[in-house]
Amino acid sequence: MTRGWYGRFALIAFVLGLAAYMLYPSYRFYFEASEQEREDNDKFCATLPSWATCTKFNLGLDLQGGVHLVMGVRVDKAVEHRADRLADALRDELKEQKITFSRIDRPRGSPTIRVTLAPEAESDAFEKYLRKDFGVLQITQSTDKVYELELAADEAEFVRENAVEQAIKTIRNRADKLGVTEPTIARRGTDNILIQLPGVKDPERAIALIGKTAQLEFKIVDDEGTAVFDDIEDSVLPEGTVRDEYKYDGPDGRQIREVFFKVPEAKKEELVALLHEKIPGNREIGFGEIKDQPVELKIPLVRTYLLTGRPGITGDYLTEARVQQDPDNPLDYYVTMTFDAKGGRVFEQLTSENVQRRMAIVLDGKVNSAPQIQEKIGGGTARITLGRGADAAAKLQEAKDLALVLKAGALPAPVEIREKRQVGRSLGQEAVRKGSVAIAVGGILVVLFMLVYYKGSGLLADLALVLNVFLLLAALAFLEGTLTLPGMAGIVLTIGMAVDANVIIFERVREELRIGKTPRAAIESGYGKAFRAIFDSNVTTLLAAVVLMQYGTGPLRGFAVTLFIGILCSMFTAIVITRLIFDFFTGRRRLRSLSI
Repeated sequence: MTRGWYGRFALIAFVLGLAAYMLYPSYRFYFEASEQEREDNDKFCATLPSWATCTKFNLGLDLQGGVHLVMGVRVDKAVEHRADRLADALRDELKEQKITFSRIDRPRGSPTIRVTLAPEAESDAFEKYLRKDFGVLQITQSTDKVYELELAADEAEFVRENAVEQAIKTIRNRADKLGVTEPTIARRGTDNILIQLPGVKDPERAIALIGKTAQLEFKIVDDEGTAVFDDIEDSVLPEGTVRDEYKYDGPDGRQIREVFFKVPEAKKEELVALLHEKIPGNREIGFGEIKDQPVELKIPLVRTYLLTGRPGITGDYLTEARVQQDPDNPLDYYVTMTFDAKGGRVFEQLTSENVQRRMAIVLDGKVNSAPQIQEKIGGGTARITLGRGADAAAKLQEAKDLALVLKAGALPAPVEIREKRQVGRSLGQEAVRKGSVAIAVGGILVVLFMLVYYKGSGLLADLALVLNVFLLLAALAFLEGTLTLPGMAGIVLTIGMAVDANVIIFERVREELRIGKTPRAAIESGYGKAFRAIFDSNVTTLLAAVVLMQYGTGPLRGFAVTLFIGILCSMFTAIVITRLIFDFFTGRRRLRSLSI
């Protein structure tokens, strides 16, 4: 044996040993772990020996079940939110510039900002200031000191693009906090997001968490401003709507009277349209749940709040959200929130300026609660209470889910489900069974063909084939990759390509033997001449796999990854391992013939 042979033997032994080391956790997970251990990755990792890593390959959505979603981002709402913020900023800036105006409001369901200047205001000064400091806005219409503004086209496009990218980032954070292994989250088209969550045990909960906007806002309640609702006749109220009032002691001991309406959920929009005629542009109508409604009430009602249009503080300042148990009632839970340093200062100032007033905690446009501020609140903390009920476990889960989405961040715009598909675990297991049968049948047929056609050399090719699949799975485990049904098809294709390399080599060796070369010389020459053809064909396939990995998503990308790894492994087993074995037999004794 030459020194080079021992070096190659050491390399192969090291590679195979490393592969066995990397594949061991996957073997334990899929063949020996209990159901509880497979559902809790930390528990499974604790069962492994201290020398073993906890890296393993995962099964894709089509093999273990899960959720496939295509969600659309309401980019039009993102543009409207941007217009809301610009309207607030414009209101403050015009006051600073001494440009008087009667009102600035935002027509509902439109990205338009309507500015009505005061009679004494100069239109030229307003237009000049707008061009200078608010270039992102453009005048779309103006009549007698009433201006309608919209975002410039490039600014609106930027907002739409940013909304989709931010939504992808937020959804990925939520999927990670859900504990989903190898989720697929990718952009599809202009405003769609492809989401695949393999192995999810509770699909409906996952969908609810992924799609929750989680826009958190704190707004002051303008109870005194509700006096304008006294002029509304009961006869014009939507069917089923009830007028009510609430009194409490406000600032300086003055009694505050709030007029509010209880309305069926289906009639909210009709009531809002009626009330908006009475309120100024910097106010809005909010709705909240009515606690302790009578059981006999067939149609649950919600109640109105008159809120400041601009939030005093938002969830953007949150650093932590935790579930706490109510010490006075162990069956109730709430979520405590902690703001960062800047948010803490803003919250403290907001509460100090509004002592004895009510502050609404608004989550996704719904008033969660509106407690009265008794004193300045320092420390940068607040809480969200949950609906009362008998099911403590359900409330605990609701609190955990709320804390999860608050920590993961709010979506920049609402999302809607445009495609939903669930793959059951039984279907995934059936896919695994059928895929395994396909690989086994394909592998057995190839093994038999090589044995019959190439005899002893075919046995070496079959050994290389087994090692090829072994190395491929080990590489997937090392990369913590995902094996999908198309990925299993990639394994079958890799088996064929691995044998193809050996066929090329063996045919070259046969040609060399026919012209009278010794077995050793024939092997030397056959491998040398076959290498170029094998290399060229595999490189072109590798390039195709790289393109699929770069631009493909989901199952297509899984196929490409498996194919890419399989080609590299097949070149190693077909060229390096089989050559080493041939050199071993031809080097120890001078063979007069080869079984080929």
